[in-house]
Amino acid sequence: MAHPRLAGPAEGSAVNEDELAGGHMMSELQLWDDNPTAVDLLGFTSIVDTVAAALQSRSLDPVTIGINAPWGGGKSTVLGLLKDELNRQSGYRVIRLDPWEFDDQFDVRGAVIGEVLQDLLTNYPDEGLDDRVKDLLDRISWSRVASSMARGRLVAQTEELVQALTPRSKENARSLAGFRSEFAKLLQDLAPLQRLVVLVDDLDRCLPDAVMATLEAIKLFLSVEKVAFVLAADQEMVRESIAVSLDATGRGEQFAQRYLEKIVQLPLSLPRISADEAAAFITLLLSEQRCPQQEQYTQLIRHAQQRRAQGLSPVLADMQSLPWEPDAETVGLASRLATGLSAHRSGSPRSIKRFLNAWALRTRIAERHGIDIEASVIAKLMLLEDSHSKDFETLAGLQDAQRSELLQRWQAWGRGEEPDKPDEVSEASKEWAASDPDLINAPIGPYLSLAASLVSLTAAASLTQQQLSWASDLASASDPHRNEAQTQIVAAPVADQQAVAQALIQRARRETETDHLVQSLVYIATHTAELRALIAQGLWEVRKYLLPGAVVDIDTSDVDELRALLPQLAEATDIEPAVQQAAQMALGR
Repeated sequence: MAHPRLAGPAEGSAVNEDELAGGHMMSELQLWDDNPTAVDLLGFTSIVDTVAAALQSRSLDPVTIGINAPWGGGKSTVLGLLKDELNRQSGYRVIRLDPWEFDDQFDVRGAVIGEVLQDLLTNYPDEGLDDRVKDLLDRISWSRVASSMARGRLVAQTEELVQALTPRSKENARSLAGFRSEFAKLLQDLAPLQRLVVLVDDLDRCLPDAVMATLEAIKLFLSVEKVAFVLAADQEMVRESIAVSLDATGRGEQFAQRYLEKIVQLPLSLPRISADEAAAFITLLLSEQRCPQQEQYTQLIRHAQQRRAQGLSPVLADMQSLPWEPDAETVGLASRLATGLSAHRSGSPRSIKRFLNAWALRTRIAERHGIDIEASVIAKLMLLEDSHSKDFETLAGLQDAQRSELLQRWQAWGRGEEPDKPDEVSEASKEWAASDPDLINAPIGPYLSLAASLVSLTAAASLTQQQLSWASDLASASDPHRNEAQTQIVAAPVADQQAVAQALIQRARRETETDHLVQSLVYIATHTAELRALIAQGLWEVRKYLLPGAVVDIDTSDVDELRALLPQLAEATDIEPAVQQAAQMALGR
């Protein structure tokens, strides 16, 4: 049978293969990357236009605009589209910063200010800024020296370094006190510049201290006339980082909300993708490779954008006048995927792309095993596996005749043809059972046997609410909550355990207290042999964020894959000295 082609966007990483397997030509494998798109496929133009209009308002000067969305919600794409829009306007200078990627994580505040100054110096070479910018950079440099000495990073061996800690007047070139006023004068004298716009991305990926340092740079030093900031971040995560940084004062939770409101004058939230928008998004992703000419694909995108601007829905309708339109099979498949994903996922562009990648890979695996099954059937079964794992296990464990009989009762109940739910399945699976395609006569037995032997490829695409709850409790400082979650997670399917373990590993990169989540990871590894290598690799990747307690948990785990980390930690030079010492002591014992 012919499988629908799996197509990716122009920026995606395509793997095109013409292979023979079992005498059959393999379908083309296309994968999507996580990079922000340079083309608006989701109707972000209205957000971009709103932000651009706000930046043109003279009543908002200076201003900081916050673009709020969860992980994978399109924030980086919006910043890219906004930068393109502003670059077309005269008098605007746009700088895009990513504090998460700064080499100097010790002084993020200084790095933010330094990036802005260097950009001005580079892009206005004829404005005589050299001496003035050098003076401001000197102030930042000496501030770094003072901070390094205060934190024990430098040893004061010369009189010049000792003087770095000596208070100075605002006029002194080594004082940071006069930075803001000098910076404001520089911008006012820079006639070609009407608005300096600094786009800050991935702030919610930074450690709490880096988040606070970036916000402090905005509030204390760079918030002057002609300057605007656009912060793209998950507001809740930024608020949590502020609270962590202020915990030592006892005012963390109390002031985090007020602090962020003081910084951000104009908050905007990206809308959650509806099922209709998700269907259009998936259709456009699938259509890009199928469309015979790039210009025809561009016209398809423009058609969707125009209907969106006119408030018409669905956005991919009335396409008869276009030189090319996606076929009914592609549109129907995209609709079924969108319906299934919207019921159980965050609906973010990234989670959709990741599901499509997992679907493409799973389809390829099935082909390699000679399994003849429609790609849309695989997609529906993957949604069941990912969102209702126990129901999937029930279906996979039945013989063909029993499976067909259950599917008949299950689908009849889902579609309202029968009032009673089958005892074998969950109430939450009703919408899935009602969706197309019909599985009763589909040859799904060989695929189910294959899928049951695999660790879910879609588990990492996005977390379900239950997985999120487990991840939160497993990292909790509360022993009862953590212990209960540990008992529940090791009783869950391996796919759930893998997704949660990966979430904990990612969380370790932003937590200041990692012992509790490491303890939970060790607990999972102790009880689930299949995940030991993955967890060991993850702990090594986040070694910079481990605390000495992690070494104790690893040492006492009796898990060979984890204990193999001890000699590596004992020799590592990029971790906390106390952690290295703890590993050395464990090896000595």
